This record gives sequence, structure tokens and C-alpha cells, in this order.
Amino acid sequence: MNPELAFTVLNTLALPWWALWLVAPRSALAQRAASHAAIFIALGLVYTVLLVTAMSGAPLSGFDFEGVRAGLTTPVGFLAGWTHYIAFDLFVGAWIVRESRRLAVEPRVYLFFTLMAGPLGLMSFLVRRAFTSDGLAGIGRAAPET
Repeated sequence: MNPELAFTVLNTLALPWWALWLVAPRSALAQRAASHAAIFIALGLVYTVLLVTAMSGAPLSGFDFEGVRAGLTTPVGFLAGWTHYIAFDLFVGAWIVRESRRLAVEPRVYLFFTLMAGPLGLMSFLVRRAFTSDGLAGIGRAAPET
């Protein structure tokens, strides 16, 4: 497959989840989408194929800075890395949808930042969640059940 087409397909694959969560994060359909594993399994399979393909094309040069950088410079290596981003950002988005409902927190701004800048959205939601539960000391702990 053409790498540019694969990039477009990967982005398009995740967009329905993000659109649903950003438009109607509290809907039953959004909650169901946030709790369903199929998209993560599909992205995991795509990632595995891309990773194996990227690794089979060149000798493993190590997991140091230069080795990882070199692996990501190939089109297939880049697609594997991009799939990694999409899968984990989507996973974080799903968690924010579920957790925000439990905490009665409006999730849209955190979902937007997660979509656009992954860790920024996660960090923002974790800070907000901490203030909802037991302060900044609670960032790493599970929120209390409501």
C-alpha cells in the first residue's frame, strides 16, 4: 500500500470515535464506543504488521537514540510510529470519556487536547481529575467511586 494512502486510512479509521466523543461524549453510543475493544485490537494488529515489516527491512540497530531515529525515518517505520500515537491517544480519549462521566466532568476540552497533542490532554485531565477527587496528591491514584 502507498504510505500516503495508509497514513490517510489510519487517520480516517480513528476519526469516527473522536467525532462522536467531541460531539456527544455523554451519549450511550459514546460510552459504548469508549468501552469497546475492537478499534484497539484493529490498531494493534495494524501496528504489529507495520512494525514487523519495518524491522524485517533493515537490521535492528538498537534502541538507542540513533537506532530508534533511523527506524522511524523509513515510510513503514513512520507509519508504525504514527499508528502507535493514534492507538494510545484514542485509548486515552476512551478513558477520558468513561472517567469524565463517572466524575461528572465536561470532557470536550480534554478530548480536544488529547486529539491534537496527546499528553497535553492527558495531563490536563489528570490535573482536573485530581481536583475533583483528593487534590494533586491523588494524580496517581484511582479516583474514589461515586
